[in-house]
Amino acid sequence: MSRYDATVEAYTPNGYYVSYDSWGNKEEVDPANIRPIQEGTVDALVEAERVAEATKQAIKRKIAQAASVDFQSRSLPAKLRIEPDDPEDVKVTKRKKIHAFKSKMRMEQLEVTQNKRQNAWQQFQTTKGKAKKIGFFSGRKRESIFKSPDDPQGKVGVTGSGKGLTEFQKREKHFHLKDGTIENDD
Repeated sequence: MSRYDATVEAYTPNGYYVSYDSWGNKEEVDPANIRPIQEGTVDALVEAERVAEATKQAIKRKIAQAASVDFQSRSLPAKLRIEPDDPEDVKVTKRKKIHAFKSKMRMEQLEVTQNKRQNAWQQFQTTKGKAKKIGFFSGRKRESIFKSPDDPQGKVGVTGSGKGLTEFQKREKHFHLKDGTIENDD
């Protein structure tokens, strides 16, 4: 029995008089064939597909956002600038801190560059890597080379063994038929 969404119009002695929501036609239906609409029940497969698609889109957005973030080079803080009137021990300390600051900036720059390359690769993998390749052998079923051959004379591991050579048709003279008579091309 098929299930169709309908609205009950009236109660009759034989059952219910219903109007089908999709088509609009009306019909009297047996009470055994009527069920209430189950609200809140969701097809698990449809829900899983919806969640998977939302997750996929979120990952794509995250990858695109990470790829678009560019490295902003920060300038040297004012407290690390070496002043001419600084004592020698303060200058040495500031030089060490400047060196550490520049190393940290260089590492951040390398990390941003590496993340961009990684995101570009991941984006490529999610779009291009999943495409099915169509080619000469794409529809052919792959068989193991160690499969037993069909012919009892064949050898295991030797592709095409036991089949023999291709038979060619013997070359003969070609005769053309013209008006029911044979015409010879010599």
